[in-house]
Amino acid sequence: MYGLEIQNLAVDFGKFKMNATVNIRRGCITGLIGRNGAGKSTLIKTIMRQQDALSGKILYDGKPFKGNEVEILNKIACVFDIPHFNTQLKPKSLFKLCKSIYPQFDAELYERLMKKFNLPSDVRVNKFSFGMQRKYCLILALCQKPDILLLDEPTSGVDPYDRNNVVELIQEFMMDESHTVLFSTHITEDLDRIADYIVIMQDGVITLDEEKESICENYRLIQCAELTDELKKEAVGIQKSMFGYTVLTKNKQISGEGLQVKVPTVEELFVHTLGNEVSDSANGRYMNGSFGANFGADSDDPFNL
Repeated sequence: MYGLEIQNLAVDFGKFKMNATVNIRRGCITGLIGRNGAGKSTLIKTIMRQQDALSGKILYDGKPFKGNEVEILNKIACVFDIPHFNTQLKPKSLFKLCKSIYPQFDAELYERLMKKFNLPSDVRVNKFSFGMQRKYCLILALCQKPDILLLDEPTSGVDPYDRNNVVELIQEFMMDESHTVLFSTHITEDLDRIADYIVIMQDGVITLDEEKESICENYRLIQCAELTDELKKEAVGIQKSMFGYTVLTKNKQISGEGLQVKVPTVEELFVHTLGNEVSDSANGRYMNGSFGANFGADSDDPFNL
């Protein structure tokens, strides 16, 4: 069952266009990754009606957003990339405001989390550090008691100790199996810990949507001093460094002297599929883009969509 169904959701900023189709599974944490400017924040803002869409549909439990916005948005909470409230206010004022707006606002949970993160109630939010603001935004979102939590870089700027606490809070939220999380981040270590599914976005398009464990198990990362023709042929993505090469491949049978082979992490998959540095122009091939996208330079459909 899907918590959210996003169908051909289109936005046009001129130089940047988004047309996204993805299903966010209920009871799961879905990690959304992509390079800066890929469209992750735009997707989340469009879902939350902070950005108008040209076309497309969004369904909540099979029910369309259009005509049901108030009901559905009361079941969704979001931590945007920047606070979407008046940061001139102090938390004690925002607390009263949220209690008046959200009928299910959990005052007890609010007090507990404010103490947990040692956040003051009588200091204007714009005086908080960036990391403190991220934590406070998450507190407000969780205390709304949503069914679906949308998170845009929730651990960015948060110190390692509190980042661990933030991840644990997300896991605690997911103890209710009816809950759903869409988690956009560049800190892919967090996704290695808690994500069930990985969605990759590139140039406004969803290029991959798969279960995290199956993705990692379907690939191998090979470290080598020299890049052979065989490795080039089998490569999904290649990175060069001062120590040699790392090659991402779907061929799990590759072995040989001087080769170190392992199951890749989410970050390694991300780096090797969206940041390739090696091309093979002699064969008319180049390696760039989405998982498995080894294709000809004259391809009309490089993302195999």
